[in-house]
Amino acid sequence: MLKTALLGILTILIAMAMRQGKAEFSTFVSFTGSILIAWIAVQLLDGITGSLERLEKLISIDMEYIALLLKMIGVTYLSEFSSSICRDAGYSAVAGQIELVGKLSILTIGMPIVLALFELMVAMI
Repeated sequence: MLKTALLGILTILIAMAMRQGKAEFSTFVSFTGSILIAWIAVQLLDGITGSLERLEKLISIDMEYIALLLKMIGVTYLSEFSSSICRDAGYSAVAGQIELVGKLSILTIGMPIVLALFELMVAMI
C-alpha cells in the first residue's frame, strides 16, 4: 500500500507541475499513474484468486459463485477507475454514465446468485 500511495502522490505532483506549462500532458501523466496503480491492484487480485481457490477446496462452495463475485469486483474496479479518469479530465457526464453502466452490469452479473437464493428459499418452504 505504501508503494501505491507514494506512486499516487508522485503522479499528482508531476501532473500539477505539468499543468502550469503544458496542460495537455497533465492528463497523460495522470492516466499513466492510474494505469500503474491499476497494475498493482491486478497483482493483488491474483493473490486473492489463489486464496479463494484454496477456500473452495476446504469447503464446498460452487466455484461458479466465486467466479461471479470476482467478475463483480472487476466490474466495480474498472468502472470506478475509468469514471475517475473521465472526471479528472473534466468529463463528469461521461463519468456518471460509466458508473451507471457499471452498476447495471453488477446487477446483471449478480442475478444468478439472487435467483439461486430465491430457489433455496422456495425449496425450504
